[in-house]
Amino acid sequence: MSSTYKLNPIGQCEMIDGQFAVRLTPNVRLGLKGLHGFSHAIALWWAHETDSQEQRARLTIMSPYTSASGELGVFSTRSEARPNPIGLSVFSIASIDLEAGIVFSHYFDMLPETPILDLKPYFPASDRVENASVPDHFSHWPNSLEASAGFDWEKEFTA
Repeated sequence: MSSTYKLNPIGQCEMIDGQFAVRLTPNVRLGLKGLHGFSHAIALWWAHETDSQEQRARLTIMSPYTSASGELGVFSTRSEARPNPIGLSVFSIASIDLEAGIVFSHYFDMLPETPILDLKPYFPASDRVENASVPDHFSHWPNSLEASAGFDWEKEFTA
């Protein structure tokens, strides 16, 4: 099972006039056609600032969460230290400039200049899980993206 795959970023994250934005490269901008009307999208992105052979080799990390201590496997975290540093973010769509190839958002958790690998529309029928569960140490976390906006996330992560 030793294969190599080539990924080509389709754009990057930016701050434009104080707004969170994903700017696509000219060759893929037409792919935004039909995204109007969706309230949310999913971005797959590359954690380029932490990508190293050392980080890719790590399969366990010290818990970054204040509510869980000890060592955790990287597949039980959203850590960027993982065999393939691919991130996933669900974000709200504030507006779309089809001609410029820009999707504006109210907020997302990607850093400026983060390479975007793909965008997908958020479909509640396949992306929302009504009866999802988490370990006890995360049970106090919000149950939705909307509720997360007012949650004090700084208290949840170790420095």
